[in-house]
Amino acid sequence: MCLGVCMTFGERLKELRNNAGLTIRGLAETIGIPTSTLSNYEQDYRRPDFETLLRLSEFYSVSTDYLLGKTNNPKGGVSLAQELKKLRAQLGLTQEEFAERTKIASDAIKAIEAGFESSALEEVKAKIIQTILSKEKGGKIIPLAQMKRVPVLGRVCAGNGYPAKEEILGYVLDPKGSSDFALQVEGDSMAPRYNDGDIVYVKNQKFAEPGQYVVAYVNGEEAMLRRYIYQEVGKIVILEPENKKYDKTILILRDNPSWGIIGIVTGRFVVETHD
Repeated sequence: MCLGVCMTFGERLKELRNNAGLTIRGLAETIGIPTSTLSNYEQDYRRPDFETLLRLSEFYSVSTDYLLGKTNNPKGGVSLAQELKKLRAQLGLTQEEFAERTKIASDAIKAIEAGFESSALEEVKAKIIQTILSKEKGGKIIPLAQMKRVPVLGRVCAGNGYPAKEEILGYVLDPKGSSDFALQVEGDSMAPRYNDGDIVYVKNQKFAEPGQYVVAYVNGEEAMLRRYIYQEVGKIVILEPENKKYDKTILILRDNPSWGIIGIVTGRFVVETHD
């Protein structure tokens, strides 16, 4: 997304060329394309192919998003294209090998790495984000078809308690396949580990080990995300927030409080967006 007024690709290309003190012929000869083709680019009559766009991006040391007029930041921030290239480099995979491992068309991967955007690529972009988030230690990538699809059942409060909701808000993919459902975090009491808007994967389980993160209910209604602590002396359960400005919930079991563990947190799903 471009904040403010952004140029077209042709306008941006012409501005960069003029700022560099180059003629159309000089730039065309430098990057190895016909002068007439470059002229058509600057007049927005044509768009470059993947390789040419990358050459122009590298020549001017700017992002492809900046060239395409999608941002006014020459570096463009950390884009999906950059994340994908970094991931492939870490795994030592070519575009074709990555496509084979993830079951995503190689042409789509090339398009995204080149900075091309279109409505037809939105679904593929989402799949690639999910693939990046599914990367495990050892360089293993789980194909999307093998990921477990779990419902987002409502919101869990990371504040002072929030009535649990039963409606299904949507679905997310669990690359580990160990969860039974997911909940959306609301509030900042578990920040920075779990932030407002994060989606946490939850495994149905009524018990937990001390130190595990759990979704628990208190007073029969409130569902909250907390770190579980148990003190044998005094039979005390502590539901502890990460954010120190929030109070701990201390339950003395001999007083028979109305509480229980709904499940344990097995991970989180976070979708990052970049301008």
